[in-house]
Amino acid sequence: MKVKVIPVLEDNYMYLVIEEHTREAVAVDVAVPKRLLEIVGREGVSLTTVLTTHHHWDHARGNAELARLRPGLAVLGADERICALTRRLVHGEELRGMRCRWVAVACAWRAQLSKCIRAWSRPWKVFCGHEHTLGNLEFAQKVEPGNDHVRAKLSWAKKRDEDDMPTVPSTLGEELLYNPFLRVAEEPVCKFTGKAAPAEVLEALCRERASFERAAEPLQPQARALLALQWGP
Repeated sequence: MKVKVIPVLEDNYMYLVIEEHTREAVAVDVAVPKRLLEIVGREGVSLTTVLTTHHHWDHARGNAELARLRPGLAVLGADERICALTRRLVHGEELRGMRCRWVAVACAWRAQLSKCIRAWSRPWKVFCGHEHTLGNLEFAQKVEPGNDHVRAKLSWAKKRDEDDMPTVPSTLGEELLYNPFLRVAEEPVCKFTGKAAPAEVLEALCRERASFERAAEPLQPQARALLALQWGP
């Protein structure tokens, strides 16, 4: 099995998961369907299924067009708001095939997610939906400034960014060493949030990450020009 990493839009990733023996493929988060079909054709595979992680337009907007171009295509996801959905998955449901397991996880379950992930296999590869690795690691460094794993991974990610190369995939084992959202029971992470219960630590991290992202966003010159046009010289 191989996974084709397909950068699209500003920082999104689509994926094409290919079973090399049967030449069947599953697409994940189809934002640009024609781009996906170009790669499907180049790889010479049969696209059977689309998996959509959530309903946001930059992950699901290509489903309707792809379903029109490929009648009979299965479109799976765990949210009824996903465009062109043919079957809704339920929390914890496993899809087996192509020598891998797909596990549906409801977003409302995130308070238990980090605990369950720690029980999963550490060699599992992790493919994210956006190229946010640099920002995530910079936040991780703020949470755990003394974590050598964070420092080393951040240095590596900066080099990948300079070379315009994807940072995916990582492995679950790696993520457990530097991803604060999977380290909610670790003393430095609890100290940073001022919380002790894992669910409360996770909620505090989410708030802090949102604030960190807002602080890092540059001012938009277009917005300033628009305000000048509307409100005066």
